[in-house]
Amino acid sequence: MSQPGATFLLDRQGLAFLAVIALLTLAMVFLAPFALFALGGLGALLLLVLWLKAAIRARKVLAPFGAVEGAIALSSLLVVIGAAAVSGVMVARLGLGEAVSLGGMLLPSLGKGPPAGQRSVWYSDPQMQQRLKDELAKAGIPFTTRAGADGKEYIGWSQEHDAAAEKIQQKVRDADIPLGIHFGSAEFHEEFIAWLARQNIKSAIVQRDGKDYVTWDDPRSSKEMMDAFIAARPGCLKTKAKC
Repeated sequence: MSQPGATFLLDRQGLAFLAVIALLTLAMVFLAPFALFALGGLGALLLLVLWLKAAIRARKVLAPFGAVEGAIALSSLLVVIGAAAVSGVMVARLGLGEAVSLGGMLLPSLGKGPPAGQRSVWYSDPQMQQRLKDELAKAGIPFTTRAGADGKEYIGWSQEHDAAAEKIQQKVRDADIPLGIHFGSAEFHEEFIAWLARQNIKSAIVQRDGKDYVTWDDPRSSKEMMDAFIAARPGCLKTKAKC
């Protein structure tokens, strides 16, 4: 044990003490980074005070520390280094586009959001989800999948492909919407159904956005079906129906 007023020497006992401080500092880097920040500031202040005290006592800039002063100075230095390490990790995570939060500042989170500059989407319909991935791959748009905190699979792509990916999304959504025509007039509604029956085309009524749409079992588009219907009934004005 060092005697009061003795010069600080890094003996075996001092090394063991510093090893404990180093382990505690390392644990705080991951478990309590903000507390380490505060201790780092306090440690820097203590280093300055101890250096000034030793310099004034010895009347020179580089003066030896006392036994207690040396132990405190080295402990403070380790804490300052730990605080600097926390700052470095934070800067690195920000550089990689990861969000830094109070709860998960250093440890990786299980359900992180999309990286910076990337958009992510999720569809509750597994078939639509798979169709989107297939269409993106077919269009040559690079995409990633990630598991969100809610356990859902999100499909993401970079902003440079956002316009093309949006068109593909619209195509995927429209694929689940059956072809159909909504008539503002009940008369034309019934007449169109009767016309489909005469063409031996099966029809059905589906509701979309609170309106009744006539759908059909035929590969022709809404415009093609409407044109054929109008051609078969010259007196039916196109302005009387909404496609």
